Amino acid sequence: MKILLSYSMTQLSKKSCKNISFYFIFPDSWVIIAIMYKPLLKIIACLIVCWVVCVPSFCQAIQSMSPNESLEARQKMIAYSKQFVGVPYVYGGASRSGMDCSGFIFTVANDALGIKLPRSSAGLYSSVRIIKDSEKEPGDLVFFKTAGSKISHVGLYMGNNQFIHAASDGPNTGVIISSLKESYWSRTYAGSGRFLPAIGEERVALVAEDDSDSSASASSSSSEQGAILASTAGGSGASGSGDGFFQKVAIDATLTGDWTFFSVDRFHLLFRGVTLDAHARYNGGSNLQPGLGFSFSYDPEIEAFQIPLIFSLTVMKGLRVYLGPVFTIGSPVEPGIVSGEPASIKGSIFPGVLGVYLQTPTLKAGKVELSLVQDIRYTVFNKPDNSALPFLNSTAAGLVFSTGVRVTFPLEKFI
Repeated sequence: MKILLSYSMTQLSKKSCKNISFYFIFPDSWVIIAIMYKPLLKIIACLIVCWVVCVPSFCQAIQSMSPNESLEARQKMIAYSKQFVGVPYVYGGASRSGMDCSGFIFTVANDALGIKLPRSSAGLYSSVRIIKDSEKEPGDLVFFKTAGSKISHVGLYMGNNQFIHAASDGPNTGVIISSLKESYWSRTYAGSGRFLPAIGEERVALVAEDDSDSSASASSSSSEQGAILASTAGGSGASGSGDGFFQKVAIDATLTGDWTFFSVDRFHLLFRGVTLDAHARYNGGSNLQPGLGFSFSYDPEIEAFQIPLIFSLTVMKGLRVYLGPVFTIGSPVEPGIVSGEPASIKGSIFPGVLGVYLQTPTLKAGKVELSLVQDIRYTVFNKPDNSALPFLNSTAAGLVFSTGVRVTFPLEKFI
């Protein structure tokens, strides 16, 4: 196979490309670009190796714990959780200023062990290994159905039938220690789940002994708590899951700078303008959270404004996929053309845009969260006669990376 590495991208014609045997299988494809640009090929290869090697290793790290290592992790997590006793209950919170039940579990596992768990009670229940009640050990999770037939509350089991959790109603709210023997918690108890390896009966006592003082101090307050909760309608306050619709809606605003690293004729860094995004997300306790929003962006390279209408699905705390129609204002042209007049292109309304948002862990101030985001999106462009652009031209015009900041807050803050 003869490859003309001396040709630039602008010099490659279909005639010369016939010397590449797979040209007709992948016309205008990234295979040609990768061959012509060896550093890009090396970068892609490194990313693939890192993904194949590092990700499976990370996923298997917990399963590879020895019983003694699991014992140490459980002791560390329980000890760390006690620091939050007295922290007030705040729906959607996960910091010392306030937290809900799943936020408490998320924070303890993340801060004490560096393990990121799902951010809802139902999500936690789906992700852990459900075990028999007789098998539960200190450091496992205990789940409750306080509002109907769905999992709506979660706590961290400490041994001796005690668990620590964040409650929203009763004389003792916030992070408290309760007993599984109380009538309310016994009635709503739904099962136990495990995300750390089992430690065995001989080690359970070691964890339980560490918690004996906490169990004794919790007995009086927990019984009073159980009596009050038992009298509430359906126990909805136990986890915050029974709150109203607007209390489950989170609003976020994102401001990003847009960029890409290539145009039709060469590789170079291009500033593709700025985007302002407003979005609403409904958190009903599931791992899948639907959302709706819109963006307003200006791209100086294509010389046009675009307004996408976004339908999204948040798969987990840091990952959101979206798509939707796009309305274009102006007469867009191909971006990054240095020599000659750029060709006119036309924005497609539908299909319009498809993208993925990646978000870092948040910094919190009360109910407001601040995070960094990285967006990768593809917007469809056609020729002025609505026929399809060549693959390379379409990708150069439509593939954009956006880097910026996001502010998230509950809708109830403004209601």
